[in-house]
Amino acid sequence: MKKTRRPSRFVNLLFLVSAVFCIVYYLLNGFIVRFGQSLLWIWPVLTVFLLMRWYFVRRMIRTGKRSWIPKKLLMIMHSAIAVMLALFIAVEGIICTAAFQKPPMNLDYIIVLGAKVNGTSPSGALRNRIQLASEYLHENPRTLVIASGGQGPDEGISEAECIRRGLIQRGISEDRIIMEDASTSTLENILFSLPLIPDHSAGIGIVTNNYHMYRALKIANAQADRAFYPVPVATSLLSLPHAMVREFAALVVGFLSGDFS
Repeated sequence: MKKTRRPSRFVNLLFLVSAVFCIVYYLLNGFIVRFGQSLLWIWPVLTVFLLMRWYFVRRMIRTGKRSWIPKKLLMIMHSAIAVMLALFIAVEGIICTAAFQKPPMNLDYIIVLGAKVNGTSPSGALRNRIQLASEYLHENPRTLVIASGGQGPDEGISEAECIRRGLIQRGISEDRIIMEDASTSTLENILFSLPLIPDHSAGIGIVTNNYHMYRALKIANAQADRAFYPVPVATSLLSLPHAMVREFAALVVGFLSGDFS
């Protein structure tokens, strides 16, 4: 008679460790960054599923009883998880192709994509974009910059105005800054900024966080036959895992909705 393979205690312990990591990561992100981040709820939901898996398998190990879930259904579930994991890894690899590129020197324009403004102060993501843009502009004195981003209902000023103020504070001349303060999304950032660049042969850099760079370039290339280049901004180690998960979802939705065609 064929013996039933017992679940591994070590593998099951990994599920418990993963659950603890997820809930701790959620709390750290919430308290240090903010709890209002989109899709941050994924981490406590994932914690619940991991804990459920750990608990039921632990009970099986202790009692010696087989799983109440039919074997064929378990195989289907495991296969679906494997496919989803493979898709996730593949998409994250695609995201990384643009995340760590170095921008060319002497671009004609750079577009700084807006991000959350807290009152009149930039969020961490926007502050990092402003800082990198100012460094590029100092190194390339002939480059012009478009500050792109409208004003949300919970923002004291437009994202474009916040970018403008930040660049001026870092020594960038105001006559190099072009304002675009009507956009509310990455797509509108690009659509509303392009008419401000009359030279269709101009080299255009896009300044955004590294995890967002691939999608931003895909959107830009879908809107106009122009020369777009990545100017990626580093993301903090705390924010990066959640940002990569969120970007995976946004990229899949973008491909399914035809945003990149």
